Amino acid sequence: MPAASGVFNGVHMTFYSWRNAAALAFSSVTLFPISSALGQSPEQDKWDLTALYPSDEAWTQDAPRVEALIAPVAQCKGQWSKSPAAMAKCFDAYYLAQKAVARLSNYADQKVSVNGEDAKAQAMKGQAGKIWAKLGEASSSLDSEIIAIPETKLKTFLNAPGLKSYRMVLDNIVRQRPHTLSAAENQILSYSAELADGSREVFHALTTLNLPFPKVTLKSGETVQITAPAFGKYRQSPDAGDREKVFQAFFGTYKDFRETYAANFNSMVNRDAFYRKANKYESDVEAALGASNVPVNVYTRMIEQVKAYRPLLWRYLKLKQKVLGLKDLKYSDLYLPLTQETPPSYTFAEAQKIARETIKPLGEDYAKILELSIKDRWVDVYPAKGKVGGAYMDGSAYDVHPYLLMNYNNDYESVSTYLHEFGHAAHSYYSNKTQPFQYADYPTFAAEVASTFNENLLHHHLMGTNKDPKFQIFMLGQILENFRTTVFRQAFFADFEWRAHELAQKGNTLTADLLDKTYLDLLKEYYGDAEGVVKIDPLYAVEWAFIPHFYNRFYV
Repeated sequence: MPAASGVFNGVHMTFYSWRNAAALAFSSVTLFPISSALGQSPEQDKWDLTALYPSDEAWTQDAPRVEALIAPVAQCKGQWSKSPAAMAKCFDAYYLAQKAVARLSNYADQKVSVNGEDAKAQAMKGQAGKIWAKLGEASSSLDSEIIAIPETKLKTFLNAPGLKSYRMVLDNIVRQRPHTLSAAENQILSYSAELADGSREVFHALTTLNLPFPKVTLKSGETVQITAPAFGKYRQSPDAGDREKVFQAFFGTYKDFRETYAANFNSMVNRDAFYRKANKYESDVEAALGASNVPVNVYTRMIEQVKAYRPLLWRYLKLKQKVLGLKDLKYSDLYLPLTQETPPSYTFAEAQKIARETIKPLGEDYAKILELSIKDRWVDVYPAKGKVGGAYMDGSAYDVHPYLLMNYNNDYESVSTYLHEFGHAAHSYYSNKTQPFQYADYPTFAAEVASTFNENLLHHHLMGTNKDPKFQIFMLGQILENFRTTVFRQAFFADFEWRAHELAQKGNTLTADLLDKTYLDLLKEYYGDAEGVVKIDPLYAVEWAFIPHFYNRFYV
């Protein structure tokens, strides 16, 4: 998150939206639905939310106190430019309220994440959203009033001792002067806060709770429901027929609902267009990157450079095809390990032991954070009915500690995901500990450094401690796959999102057919369908429908 936190295209009205997106913003894998009935996890494998609030009742009792913190912010309207002392007092009130609402929202978000069917948790999350919206309305004049201060007078403010801790906040506000509306216009824009998250909420409700995933019978005779955890497991099946069944069942479900997803996607892009036009940006991607001060050409150049190196990806994929002895390499073969041996499995206790060894190069202080996360139960470990899939870290509760959601599946990918998410957690822990609230968060542009570094430490540790040739080949395959999915797959997502928004900006409606065609064309382009590298089944054109990152405005 940029220093001037809570800004959505220059308007202090959707910090609420950002916090709700925190669960997605630092996720290592796609957030998938889990709809099958699953067993209950032991208490030690569930996160402990009492560090946020001792109980739901305590949360309910605290909500009015938190909401009352907004009144002093509202009283700042017309006061931001009065004097350095008045501005500092208003900033203090604004960030005090923001921090309190973030904690309130964090608790509700985690409750919904582990059980989306919990009506009480849904209501709590909605209540927190309304409080975020009220804070946005109360602070809607902040940027406008500061921008209106004459330059000479503003310089005296910038050098005032009382505003020293807000200097970067002010610099960012001034930097976005061309995209700042009047106080009256921002007031009107702030009323849209609760509308802004609608598409994301619809996406997650449909994906997490309502998709009817089918069952398939595997070669072994086992019948499994192809939910996301099952998809992640059985897409690595050594039997080609099983893999094809799994892919067809999983993506076939999304195909059945593609019109609904397309309508929702189109609505989300229309929202982005609204804020882009209102705040005078040239493109949706410029509007999304503006708050973080990332030039658009960084985004586009990244895509260009990754695409230029597609032959390297193709070389790897052809080598994988050769090693595995496949006549053709299909999209459903991409997740196969390089060896024909049964992949290693790891309990979560073993993953914790591996994590301890992996992070030793980072020192004792870093290791203490890991131990603290285990002792204080920061992690919700296993899949459960109604629980959002994939993995994420949420570090938005400044005065508490980060929380990590996982869907641990006893495989190497789960171990890697654990280290990845803990990298985010340690990053947030250190940042919250050493920075004032207004600077504690960090933009997505920098977020993945800590997480992917941990993944590479894991590669180094396992390659160095297990010299069995078959395991070494397995690990080399995992390292190459990690590079494929981190670099090429993420760039592919960025390319698709950019093109979809550009199509909409040119006046196109993003129908299911248009989204399918755009995605499929890019899929073939990146994976060398015409070059004979990977055969792409047209069914996989619908893959766009289950990627949640697209609802976080150019996240990649």
